[in-house]
Amino acid sequence: MKIVKELKRATFVYDEEDKSFLIKDSEGQQIILNKVYAFALMRFIVRLAQRNWLRLKPAQKNQEINETKEPEDIENPNQLNFLDN
Repeated sequence: MKIVKELKRATFVYDEEDKSFLIKDSEGQQIILNKVYAFALMRFIVRLAQRNWLRLKPAQKNQEINETKEPEDIENPNQLNFLDN
């Protein structure tokens, strides 16, 4: 059984009998990967997607840094105050 996914500029084919993964671009160039290399490629793609998904934008980084800093002049109401005599 072959699983085929066609996109605008590339076609992906997985052949279950051969356990091979074929990537073909619109210009006719193609690459065939065995199951080990196909799995390695998928792990790489997932890592890139997670890295980009979990990365904070520069504006968010600055906002989080400002939120995490506690002003030094505000007293914590949970602390006890000792008076000097």
